[in-house]
Amino acid sequence: MKKLLLPLVFLVFTGPAFPQAITTGRTEKGLPWAVVELPGGDGEWAAVWLPPGVSAPAGWEEASGPVGSVVSAWFPALSAPSQLLSALPAFSSAVAVILVGPVPARELTASLEALEAVTPASPPRASCRFADGLVTPTRQTVEGFRWSFPLPPPWDPRSELGPVLAFLLEKRWQKLGFTGPVRVEGSPCPLLVLEHRGPNPRKMLTMARESRAKLAAAVGEGELADFSAIQRREASLWAVDPKRVAMAGVERLGWGKELGPLLYPVEPAPAAVEALLKEVLLAYAGQAELWERERRTLPPEVRTLSSGVVLAFRETGSDVGIMAVAFSGVEGALAQALAQEVGLRAAKKGLPSQVAVALGMAAAAVVGSPEELVEALEEVSTLVGSAARETKAGPALLRARNALGLATQAFGENLGVVLELPECSDELAEAAEKFLSALPSGKVVRLPQLAPGLSWEPQEGPAQVVAVVELPATLPGAVAAEVLSQRLVAQGVEAELQHPAGKLVLLFGQSGQATVQQQDEALGAAWANACLFSAEDVGKAWVSLSQRLVGSAAQATARKALSVFYPALGSGHWVAPEEKEVREVVAGFPGFKILPRFGVGRAASEEKRR
Repeated sequence: MKKLLLPLVFLVFTGPAFPQAITTGRTEKGLPWAVVELPGGDGEWAAVWLPPGVSAPAGWEEASGPVGSVVSAWFPALSAPSQLLSALPAFSSAVAVILVGPVPARELTASLEALEAVTPASPPRASCRFADGLVTPTRQTVEGFRWSFPLPPPWDPRSELGPVLAFLLEKRWQKLGFTGPVRVEGSPCPLLVLEHRGPNPRKMLTMARESRAKLAAAVGEGELADFSAIQRREASLWAVDPKRVAMAGVERLGWGKELGPLLYPVEPAPAAVEALLKEVLLAYAGQAELWERERRTLPPEVRTLSSGVVLAFRETGSDVGIMAVAFSGVEGALAQALAQEVGLRAAKKGLPSQVAVALGMAAAAVVGSPEELVEALEEVSTLVGSAARETKAGPALLRARNALGLATQAFGENLGVVLELPECSDELAEAAEKFLSALPSGKVVRLPQLAPGLSWEPQEGPAQVVAVVELPATLPGAVAAEVLSQRLVAQGVEAELQHPAGKLVLLFGQSGQATVQQQDEALGAAWANACLFSAEDVGKAWVSLSQRLVGSAAQATARKALSVFYPALGSGHWVAPEEKEVREVVAGFPGFKILPRFGVGRAASEEKRR
């Protein structure tokens, strides 16, 4: 019995096996078509680019895209000519048609002639919108950013250089310390996308923008040689994935581009690559999407400096910072004037600001970069320890203010400063601390206890009487102060809130009566009427207080600065107190005759001078 000997054959190919031929043409109506002949394989791939609104016949696989869809189907090589002859005319309209496989173009002549029944369509020219410089923060589980630049559209010959740019930039990108990939995305509005994954995405994006010149540096032959080697390897992928050739080829055909670069590597000139690289990276700031994890806001770190300034600092997830400076322990009118001056000086530098005035205190919040905020603090220093400012007031009111120890100039202990800065601003916070520590401090004054009852001095002219009421430093106390001052003013009584040495005080007074006693009785009647408030009065007072202290991030920061002196304002829950809580505050006041009162004027004949 003879044995059948089978020879063992090894086929070794060196380098990629390229397609045998590429045949292109157009129908008489103008529909572009191509036949790419590949050696080997058992079937023919057909791909058709359909315009929007055109559906494919049954049996075709559809891949949707931004400008229509590309459908594909596989046909056995032996029956491909006959099957394509009936399949292709079933399309009512197409942008381009390509056939990829072992069937030569001469055997597909009838099928190509059948394309005359297909109406040609132009590829849609999409409106490519790019918001240069736009930064969009988003919540993600992984931190980092996506930074994109517009590339030439597919009908521009320079679009062939997109993959080269991505290859070169990925190496340079990672050499600079960024971790993500670089790639080309999108059609017909391609983007060059650079990604980074890691903490502090805002800071890293700033560093990336500052590195554009390094990324767009000169291109050498060696860098392109590495890219060409990769391209030569990818040119052989047709042997394992001919469908990929068909899908990519029909899109190139539709845009009017040559099919050669898809199958045969093209080595671009360094000068052309460098020119496009500079055009893309240096002509645009790029559009960025920040990826940030949700963070819980930590309470600020509070320090009392040697100058008496109370400084609170914390980091936020913002690109800009907010500085708020609160003034307390000085006359309310002076506190307001100082806060307005801080806001005015910030406005002259082009920085947004907001001023909040409440409860005898005032604060100014300034928004800017950390460096700009440190400069704004330097402006504040010129207001501290400056010459005393005079405020207009009658003699009785001046006596009351002096008795409360209200300062007429600001020193370190009259300042509460809150700094909310971007991440990694520790050095700037330390600089601000050193700067604020050097501010002049005032003298510690021990306030005497105000004597109850009426204290008056003789003076010609209409009598004046001013009463003093101390309120608890709580939210109900703040609302009570607002209610009473509003109701007193409505009766023609002068009323002002002051905040001396951590106290909330309401001063109210009248003038015009012939004697101090008559004026005191009239003021007592007005006070009694003011205490008869309604729930509506409480609501109006709460709204008025909230409008000044609650709302924007700047207002919230200003309120935090005020809370240095009035801790109840720093509560995380800004909820209106109940009416009964406000009434309990008022019910706790002593009778009017026991309130400290200061008067000037003539006494009744029967009244003895105290």
